[in-house]
Amino acid sequence: MELDNTIATPLYQQLGDILQEEIESGRLPAGARIPTEKELSEQYNVSRVTVRKALGMMSDSGYLERKSGKGTFVAEKKIQRGLSSGAISFTNMCKMIGAIPGSKTTKIALEDPTPRDIELMELNPDDKIVVLERIRYADSKPVILESNKFPEFFSFLFSEDLNNHSLYDLLKVKHNITLEHSSKAIDITFASSKEAKALQITKGYPLLRIDSIVHDPENKITNLCQQLCIGDKFKFLV
Repeated sequence: MELDNTIATPLYQQLGDILQEEIESGRLPAGARIPTEKELSEQYNVSRVTVRKALGMMSDSGYLERKSGKGTFVAEKKIQRGLSSGAISFTNMCKMIGAIPGSKTTKIALEDPTPRDIELMELNPDDKIVVLERIRYADSKPVILESNKFPEFFSFLFSEDLNNHSLYDLLKVKHNITLEHSSKAIDITFASSKEAKALQITKGYPLLRIDSIVHDPENKITNLCQQLCIGDKFKFLV
């Protein structure tokens, strides 16, 4: 495709549009190295200044990432998630960027609550809680370690297939339970050996830890959720 200098659209924008279409179509997959500034300049018969401006625009938009001394590469798709109080499922976050969501249950058990669990979930000391732990995947790559704690009422989850299914959708559609909104506390932690193995990263890799208290439409607490996210796989919106 040739660039057209007779139309109002700037040449750098035209070149950026071409690269964007190549990426979104899959012809330039994530991790692919794109041609150098010199090669693109010769291919499209434009100045290197125009190429540099187009690449800068694409980098700012999150389509490309520049690696010093190595070149420019197609960036991995980042999962967009808001940090507001609204609750949105991981499955829907993946679908928003065209990624295939997945999950693997690593633990589901009936356990004694901690004093914090009792306080936050307004439980009796002799109550039990359902603990559900899963690895969440985007395009078959692990991106989140997720732990949920539910009141014992949620014991019906033991009979559900929670692998590669949206927990939010299952609760809403099958059990008429809506996870409406949440309050969040966010900090940075570092992957333990066990967490690193599950997420296929190195021990000590920085993770974003999100602790959420999730409520239903009547503002009753439904569950406590902790997510350990590989931060560079996400784009957080405030």
